Amino acid sequence: MSTPQPSTDVRETLVSLAHRIVDSDGVDKLTVRRLAAEAGVSTMAVYTRFGSVGAVAAAVRERGFGEFADLMESVGETADPLADLYLQGLLYLRFAAAHPHLYSLMFQYTSPEWAAGQRAELVQNAAPAETEEGARAFGAMRRRVARAYPGGDTAITGVRAGEAWASTHGIAMLAMARLLAPEALDAVTESMMVALSVGHGARHADAADAFSRARGRLDPR
Repeated sequence: MSTPQPSTDVRETLVSLAHRIVDSDGVDKLTVRRLAAEAGVSTMAVYTRFGSVGAVAAAVRERGFGEFADLMESVGETADPLADLYLQGLLYLRFAAAHPHLYSLMFQYTSPEWAAGQRAELVQNAAPAETEEGARAFGAMRRRVARAYPGGDTAITGVRAGEAWASTHGIAMLAMARLLAPEALDAVTESMMVALSVGHGARHADAADAFSRARGRLDPR
């Protein structure tokens, strides 16, 4: 007699509820007890499907990367590759601003209130570059970089993508921590993106014009 498998629809319901909890209240508010109560199931039902709260958070994190990857991939290839890259960066910052708790879970792994065992469980289940959705998100970013700065080999493109990611992530974290004034956010973002492009051989005026076009595509009037 085969062993019954946990119901897929219950698991998806639990992930959706956990995603909502994290997105609205933060990962430190995600507990098995709360999740079970909101889903109308026993705590054992959660443990049967996930094993731990860290594994639940890992599933939420992967779903977050899926949403993030969809957004990154929404920037298609046009005849304006530098503006495409800038638009992707602006969408990145918009995602972080709209989902600060989820973004923190995705890129900081977990809340400092979590025990070391819970933190290890999350990392074990969802290292971003090793999961399907995380790899998809980073792949989309890498492709935009490769088109904006052609001519480099795979290693150079990887370094350039890392520069763009690290810089954009830094602005996102400063803005979320309210260490970067809202009125300075646009100017700092433009200066950073344009400076990276100039460092890779673009003329400053051309890069600034491309940024203006990207901003126009972000919020068309």
